[in-house]
Amino acid sequence: MDDGEGGRAELNFDEKSFLFEWLVENNKTLTRKNKELLVEILRLRSRVGELEKINFIDPTTGLHNRWYLQPRLEEEFSRGLFIDLDNFKAVNDQYGHFIGDRVLRDTATLLRGLCRREDVLVRFGADEFVILLGNAGQRAAKTAAERIRGRLEAHSFLCGEQEKTLSASIGVSTLKKEHVASSTDPWELVWTADGAMHLAKQKGPGQIHRLDCNGQGHKPADSECAAS
Repeated sequence: MDDGEGGRAELNFDEKSFLFEWLVENNKTLTRKNKELLVEILRLRSRVGELEKINFIDPTTGLHNRWYLQPRLEEEFSRGLFIDLDNFKAVNDQYGHFIGDRVLRDTATLLRGLCRREDVLVRFGADEFVILLGNAGQRAAKTAAERIRGRLEAHSFLCGEQEKTLSASIGVSTLKKEHVASSTDPWELVWTADGAMHLAKQKGPGQIHRLDCNGQGHKPADSECAAS
């Protein structure tokens, strides 16, 4: 290495060649490690996706389960349906749980076919299903409930060698526009629909009942709810 002008060291040809080769090899090593890191990130991301899918999917019906509601309720849904099959326990008692699971899968398929792309359908538990309606007014929510009730009652479920019809009690909850942003409990839409469903059951099988949410994050008393 010789001193050039100003006392600065100047690399000779061999030194330049060595430095160039070192930079090339070092770049190859970094490139390989980056590729390996990217592959590992993609593998972990895929695994996380698989775990989330397992955690959020009901194994019997293939629908999302109730835990899937938590992140979705953070969105601005203002209409909810709570659907409970009437006398489903009698199906399990008479035909067994294998047939009962088949009935639940058929119900899930039927409900999935009645939902729009923007709706959220989950199996809440046992013979209960919840639908969050996106971009739906009060009249549209009631119409959806009536359509579901009619299709369920018209459907013949295959139970062994017999066909059986079922009805459903449906609770409809509505959150007024002025309460959507101020509601302190995202689950209010669900438990209000649940309360409406129980009131529907008191009327008899195959009934629909509606309750308005109050938007205050606590269960409303009967006097606070507009019911129909």
